[in-house]
Amino acid sequence: MLDKRQQKILKAVVYKYIMTGVPVGSKSLAESLNLGISPATIRNELSKLEGMGYLYQPHVSAGRVPTPLGYRFYVDSLIGRTRLREEEKEAILTLFSSKTKELEDLLQETTNLLSRLTSTAAMVIAPTLRRNLIKHVDLVPLAGEAVLLVIITDTGRVEKKLLDLEPQEREVDLDAVQGYLNRRLQGKGFEDLQEFRVTRGMRDPGAMRLAERVVEAIRDILTQEQYERIYVGGTTNLLRYLDEEGKSRIESMLRHFEEQYFLLNLLGEVIRAKELTVRIGDENVFKELQYFSLVATPYAVGEETMGTVSVLGPTRMDYARVIPTVDFIAKSLSRTLEMLRG
Repeated sequence: MLDKRQQKILKAVVYKYIMTGVPVGSKSLAESLNLGISPATIRNELSKLEGMGYLYQPHVSAGRVPTPLGYRFYVDSLIGRTRLREEEKEAILTLFSSKTKELEDLLQETTNLLSRLTSTAAMVIAPTLRRNLIKHVDLVPLAGEAVLLVIITDTGRVEKKLLDLEPQEREVDLDAVQGYLNRRLQGKGFEDLQEFRVTRGMRDPGAMRLAERVVEAIRDILTQEQYERIYVGGTTNLLRYLDEEGKSRIESMLRHFEEQYFLLNLLGEVIRAKELTVRIGDENVFKELQYFSLVATPYAVGEETMGTVSVLGPTRMDYARVIPTVDFIAKSLSRTLEMLRG
């Protein structure tokens, strides 16, 4: 159990190392802490903290560097106690003030902004279509006896599929079929569609056949998305903090960042977490990440988790800046999706 003086010294060491990347010595701590104690006393406390596993000394004449345990103490002391800078809040609010963006564009722009604000690799997991509700269905006639099916979901997702019209469907009133489908399907989700049948309100056999095929096409679209879609930005930020040896360790992993399955494994259980999660160093799943930290939090509509906002950066990332940024972006996404769902 750390006493108050040890806690203050430890937090100061972690903060200074995050800001400078240079091992922290007792003299600089004595000058900045204003505890009224000598560098010799601080050296003694640093030695105790090292013995307890919170700090280590790269070599005999160097200052101290935080261990994962030291970072963990520092991060736990920050949760719920940090605030977003006004200029960063303004940038996020400006992004989410647009009413015209499709969800895919918004999520990619969110990822890019998050990576820029935090100088990390950012990842945003999109709401899977299986969690979406149908908001509107459009049937757009095309030349060559075909129709374009356009599905708009309550989260703003837009999905399209081309349907070739069968002979009995070519004289069908598309507006009537579209109106029927919107009356029957609006507000329904993946589970509802499994039991849905076109059984009433359609007297024209051709119109009924087309309506059935449209419903089947929507089922196919929802079923084909087996995994969450992940938007990624700023992966090269990870290389900024490493020496040549560190870069060679991480470069092979970075090549996998375009693989959705790899990223889902990387994020692991944080995808299912209901609150902000920080994984530091070897707390992460992959051994390649022992020098990195993952900060993630879910965004939701009501009580239903829709996706995850996360960043991956060095263990000496600026947690006091990163944590509130990730949290505020997740809350902004939640509000946006709630407005879309109405």
